[in-house]
Amino acid sequence: MKHSTRKQEMDIFCKRLHLNFQRYCKEHQLSEELDNFTTYLIDQELIDNHTIRQYAILELFKDLYPENKHRKTHTVELLANRFNLTPRSIWNVLRKGGKG
Repeated sequence: MKHSTRKQEMDIFCKRLHLNFQRYCKEHQLSEELDNFTTYLIDQELIDNHTIRQYAILELFKDLYPENKHRKTHTVELLANRFNLTPRSIWNVLRKGGKG
């Protein structure tokens, strides 16, 4: 029963999200492209600033870590400077994201 409820919720969520995105694009005279979809999700507060920052940090870490000869501390310091955060905050994001 739990699995079918979850499927039903996902189906409703996806269908409504798509319909509302189409309406949003029409209202704002936008094309239905990925960049506009991302903007829509942020505008509708379906993705908060905290999540965006965490995602950006984790993704940049993936790029910078090998470039910095796999030195985590150096990479964390670079990210801290880039995002104007403390190194401890960056470490916390990496731990939560499974990179720490």
